[in-house]
Amino acid sequence: MVQNAIVKKIVRDGVAEVSLLRQMECGLHCDGACAGCTAKPPQEILALASNAIGARPGDFVEVEPSGKRNISTSVVVFLLPCVGLGLGYSLGLSVLRLGELTSLLTAAVGLAAGFLPAFLMDRAITRSQAPEFAILKQLR
Repeated sequence: MVQNAIVKKIVRDGVAEVSLLRQMECGLHCDGACAGCTAKPPQEILALASNAIGARPGDFVEVEPSGKRNISTSVVVFLLPCVGLGLGYSLGLSVLRLGELTSLLTAAVGLAAGFLPAFLMDRAITRSQAPEFAILKQLR
């Protein structure tokens, strides 16, 4: 999905920090005419982007997410906790022959175990400082 962003600063050669602009109904093209606009995002969303076009701070650019980790991240974040929940419940009910209420506790342990890889992946992505986006073109 292509998004608009503003280049904030150059982090290192070929990598820039960009402020992502949320897509709004008005497109945020009011040029200050609607000072009471509630559509403007309350906080900045900063991300790293590969800067192959040589954009400079202040440039309005179009960015696209790098598709390297999208599917694997989705599997880890969404599928593993569900599998852990189901396996925990099944393990408690069938293998350990616990009651249904006690099996819910093993399901909770399975859910927590399913979230652990997502937590570790989030930490690894945060520490890697790899660009999450690629700057496609300069808009203005």
